[in-house]
Amino acid sequence: MKKYSFLLYILLSFSFAFFSSCKSDDPIKSRQAAINRLFKNGSVKIAIANSFEQNQTKMWEGALLAQEKINAEGLLPGRLELVKFDDGGTSISGMSTAYQIASDEEICAVVGHGYSDISLPCSLIYQYYGILTFNFISTIHALTERNNPLIFSNMPSDSKFGEEIARLCDKEGFKNVIIYYLENTSGTSLSNAFEINCSKRGIAVVSRDSYDITTSEQEFERMAKRWKNNFLFDAIFLAGRMPLIQQIISILRENGINCPIVGSDPFDDPLLTDQLGPSENGKIFAVSNYDVESQNPRFKEFYSSFKEKFGGEPDQETLQAYDALMVLANAIKMADSATPNDIAGILHRYIWLEAAGSYTFDQNGAVQKRKLTTKVFNNGKFIKLAD
Repeated sequence: MKKYSFLLYILLSFSFAFFSSCKSDDPIKSRQAAINRLFKNGSVKIAIANSFEQNQTKMWEGALLAQEKINAEGLLPGRLELVKFDDGGTSISGMSTAYQIASDEEICAVVGHGYSDISLPCSLIYQYYGILTFNFISTIHALTERNNPLIFSNMPSDSKFGEEIARLCDKEGFKNVIIYYLENTSGTSLSNAFEINCSKRGIAVVSRDSYDITTSEQEFERMAKRWKNNFLFDAIFLAGRMPLIQQIISILRENGINCPIVGSDPFDDPLLTDQLGPSENGKIFAVSNYDVESQNPRFKEFYSSFKEKFGGEPDQETLQAYDALMVLANAIKMADSATPNDIAGILHRYIWLEAAGSYTFDQNGAVQKRKLTTKVFNNGKFIKLAD
């Protein structure tokens, strides 16, 4: 992993040098001028970037719903134009996409990316080219710890998720747990946060193991048998992404491990709940930023509008993208400008009330005081647990 990170850093450095030589000596001033010209002509351009093909996400639908509302209600002085980019689902392809976005000097902001392994390197590219980054779903805490004045996140960090998952385990009486995590930026950071908070609550981590996207079914089976034959445990904390999460749960059950399994926001996905049967009632727990039972009038409007326009249920990514654009639109309106520095100044100054609740951003752009929702699977869906 260290070797890979070093090579990624070298590639990123050379890419900066190459693209910088092809562009204006001051890419930030050049972008500001292009954005101002577009704004005076009645338009604002924002990029939407995610692993659309790989992730089967509904993020784009959430963005389209926000765009329709913003333009219909005249929330901006002009029209909002969205440009869709698929980042390919890897760091390398993600950086290539970031340079494509940066090549369009009229783009003032990016709402993306779905994976922390992509968000981190891409945020440096956007910073260099003076583009405001609005992280809508990545949880990696390092994203808002780089003194980048143009980065904001409406998603709580993995530090907050780790704390809340440990609290859930404590509340449910899980005193001996196994940690099994996807060995990438997000999975490692989240597992670290969870383990730290387990220690604070007197929860013993009896085994900590990792896997990656190349791990075979046979290796998952060997791990399950090792746990079953060598450890006493009350629950398993599983960090990863779909569809691997569902595959691992199935293999654990097939190998006689029937204990509760706890996860974070990737668990809160219809792709998982649709595959779980009644035998999992009360056994699968999730900590999520998405509260489908919210009584917030703005959420109810979002929820009903989505179902009317697209059919089916919205999900966490839908809501996060929708809110990101609503917050950005209102900030642009208040700033009477679409230049990233002007938007950033306004974002820091106010409390923003949207469908998922209220947003305030600290000096680093991290969202503050967001309450996470704890859920348990029951009869085909996750239901909210009482506090």
